[in-house]
Amino acid sequence: MHKAMTRQELIDATGVEWYVIEYLYRKQRLPTVRDSQGRGYPRLYHPDAVEIVKAHISRNDVAI
Repeated sequence: MHKAMTRQELIDATGVEWYVIEYLYRKQRLPTVRDSQGRGYPRLYHPDAVEIVKAHISRNDVAI
């Protein structure tokens, strides 16, 4: 079983900027294991979130 990921680990795994992850979270598209319980306690994302972020990026990747 894979462990839950913080936002920084998700950024490192996908190569996206932090605001892409925040956007997907606010649109309720990223599965979380645990929400933040306040400042200093990170939100933990389910490992499936990596594939969701990659799919979102590939869908919006437009060659100019």
